[in-house]
Amino acid sequence: MVSSRISTIRPSGIREIFEMATEGAINLGLGELDFEPPQVAKEALAQACDAGRSKYGPTAGLMELRKSIAAYETNLSDNISHRNVMVTGGATEGTIVAYHALLDPGDEILVPDPGFVLYYPDALIISAKPVTYDLLEESGYMPDVDQIQESITPKTRAIVVNSPSNPSGGVITHKVQKALLDLSIDHELRIISDEVYEDFVYGTKHYSFSGHLENAIVLKSFSKSLAVPGWRIGYLLAEESLLMELTKVQYYFLACPPTPIQYAINAALPYRAGFISRILPILDSRRRRMVSMLNDIPGFSCGLPSGAFYAFPRYDLNISSRELAEKIVAKGVVVSPGSAFGAQGERHLRFSYAACEDDISKGIEIVKSVVESLI
Repeated sequence: MVSSRISTIRPSGIREIFEMATEGAINLGLGELDFEPPQVAKEALAQACDAGRSKYGPTAGLMELRKSIAAYETNLSDNISHRNVMVTGGATEGTIVAYHALLDPGDEILVPDPGFVLYYPDALIISAKPVTYDLLEESGYMPDVDQIQESITPKTRAIVVNSPSNPSGGVITHKVQKALLDLSIDHELRIISDEVYEDFVYGTKHYSFSGHLENAIVLKSFSKSLAVPGWRIGYLLAEESLLMELTKVQYYFLACPPTPIQYAINAALPYRAGFISRILPILDSRRRRMVSMLNDIPGFSCGLPSGAFYAFPRYDLNISSRELAEKIVAKGVVVSPGSAFGAQGERHLRFSYAACEDDISKGIEIVKSVVESLI
């Protein structure tokens, strides 16, 4: 017997397909960079373990790391201090902590559709009500501020914004960012801004909410920016008074972020920009190749994403995205069904170009053969 709220939650559609894969399958499903983290990070982790730095640490994170993050963020937005920084167990844990701090049972939170698989069920877990707003292909997967405004009720407490977007790769404009901020002020709402992919934009600019902490909680992660997804480490930014409440909640989830990993991240932070500048042109090349190949598949249509490292093609086959993903994984390629990201994701698949170019080429050729067999 489990709680009624948990019984309504389905397993992640991404993970379900991934776990169907046989050994040796080509993984174009998970957002996991195939690059090694900076060598200094690995060496610092080993040194921290050798030095016995494996004890409990502060719930909000090591002061050294919080100060380093604040210094990094101040280059992007003025007036960020360590008092605005809480180190988290990745943006995944930061998301549920933010929900717990802001929402009571029955409160409403606006979440994007298609949107990352956490946003909707995390609300159900705490007995809040997720209300979706559409990200439409024809608008470049940009939030429709008018639709969002129409969705706000007296019970609405927060709006989740994800830019660059997972799964679509959409990046909000400055105009949309300002409109969302105006909405949050007018209706006394908090924006929860997931900026995990902030470093991955192509020919455009990322507009962060980190300069607007009076209205926003900002979620960030080192999983992507330093290629350490298995380390489960990230951080959030919030105004000082709210950060104290978030830290209080985090204790009951995590006690404290992993101590030796924090030392390693602190050592690697000065190398983050160089790491990104090295891998971004490679990802850009993969992005263009993947989109070109996807558009060669009969019935597939894929625009060039502006950010993150996902392509989100639409297809016109008479088959659900879940069924199509299952047929593809049976042939040895992992992809994510669009329906895993919400109702608006149906008739789409999500492909990750975080994989190497050889896997991209081989994998999409297999996808093409599967699709051709269904025509």
